Order: sequence, then C-alpha cells, then structure tokens
Amino acid sequence: MTLFDKRHRPFEVRDYRPGDYACLEEMYDIFEPKGKYQGMPPYQKMARSRWLQMLLRNGNNIFAWQDLKVIGHVVVLPDFSRWDAEYLIFVLHFNRGLGIGSELSRKAIQKAGDLNIKTIWLTVDVFNFRATRLYKKFGFQFREACAHDFERMMILRL
Repeated sequence: MTLFDKRHRPFEVRDYRPGDYACLEEMYDIFEPKGKYQGMPPYQKMARSRWLQMLLRNGNNIFAWQDLKVIGHVVVLPDFSRWDAEYLIFVLHFNRGLGIGSELSRKAIQKAGDLNIKTIWLTVDVFNFRATRLYKKFGFQFREACAHDFERMMILRL
C-alpha cells in the first residue's frame, strides 16, 4: 500500500523479505548519527553487519521504502518467555519528522499484537526529544530510570 509523507512523497512500509539485505545495509551506511544512542547503529561496517544479521535473525523487521531505497527500519525483538518485546526504530536523518517513523511504529505495534506480545519496551536517550514525542504519541510511558542517567525506559502495554 502506498503512503505519503508530510511532503506528499510516496513511500511503502512492509515486512523484510529475502533479498532486501543489501538495501538495508546501504541505509545504515549513510545513517547519521552512528553510535550516538546506545552505540547503535555501530560505527564500523563489520560490527554493523553483525548487528543487522542479529536483528534479522531474532526480530520482526519492517522497512520503509522510497524510490527503491530503505529509508527507515523498525524491529520488534520478542521474548516469548516473558511475552514482551524490545522495540528499535531508525529513520534516515533527511526523512525524520515526515511521518515515516509513525507509520513504522504503527506497523510494529500491530505486529507485536499479532504475536500476542503483552508489553513493548525501549530505552531512549533523555535528550532525544523527537523520539520521545513519537513514542508518547503511540502510548509509550516512562517506567523507570535506567542504569545510566542519560537513558529512560518506556513501555507500551498492549
């Protein structure tokens, strides 16, 4: 299904498919800032490749596409022993604030519900106000301070 960002440019949101990996890697090669928030995405290409392989192996990955390029990536990493999931989202810097993250989040939350996940959680840098606004928009609430003063945990109960 074709969606439109706030600049009226078309984009698509869909699940990862075999063959998408090279496009995902290209997105993270130009992603900025690398490593700023909790070391993600990793700076070094080899470490980034291992990290991406882990996300694809262990999570439910959803991409935003525009002009045949990945411009956003959200992953839900389920823990079925606790019926919760970690949530990670990355949108290319020149596509932020245009509704891409909202559509990725909507799809990720739906996917978590389809998996019978009861709680989605994330950690966010206390100064990442744009991300915090996005999370609050979808009902995430601050839970408790994390191990570091510069991070906060947020949860969403489904």
